[in-house]
Amino acid sequence: MKADYRYLFFDLDGTLINSLSDITYALNKMREHFDLSPISDSITARIIGKGLPTTTQKVLALDLPDDKVRLYAKDALRLTLDNYESVMGRHTHIYPGVINALQYFRKQGISMAIVTNKEQNHALKTLNHLDLARYFDCIVGGDTTEFYKPHPAPLAYALKQLNAHLQQSLMIGDSANDAYCAQALNMPYVLISHGYANGVDLHSLGALQVIEDFNELKLFLG
Repeated sequence: MKADYRYLFFDLDGTLINSLSDITYALNKMREHFDLSPISDSITARIIGKGLPTTTQKVLALDLPDDKVRLYAKDALRLTLDNYESVMGRHTHIYPGVINALQYFRKQGISMAIVTNKEQNHALKTLNHLDLARYFDCIVGGDTTEFYKPHPAPLAYALKQLNAHLQQSLMIGDSANDAYCAQALNMPYVLISHGYANGVDLHSLGALQVIEDFNELKLFLG
């Protein structure tokens, strides 16, 4: 294998799974509570990435002034989390090639972890619902440490949990959050283009490679 990568650290939403519709549903139920009109999946895709606390405030800020956003932030987050849990996984699907790739990496004896900004409990429930949890030795959520990506703390925590060697580790994500997180630890990273890049040119982020699907990731590592 190239560079003998023995430890793979995956982002979740936008990388392994497309959960956009379920997240939009939860955000719109929250907006309905505050008498705000619904938003589309495309708007959600431009906003998500740094965890639901940040996302809910940005979604409120589409219509409300800063003082109202601060006033409603706590209730907005609670409502979004509750509504997301009520539909978790219902409209979420695994990207093509993911299961085949994970099976391949597991057969190669590679240790794998999830490092996501989704809350850890929600990440675990979603992975279990999709029968993906069994491939991972560690699941780190946005609330597992004090910080969300792009801060390196979640990735550093996962490294420690796997007793991973940095020089044999690779991050796989879909956004600048994943790139900056990996950069902070001097970990190489690959970015996949089917996720939520928030309008950022992935080719500008210094990845080893920008891929379009998981078959390319197998080829890159094989």
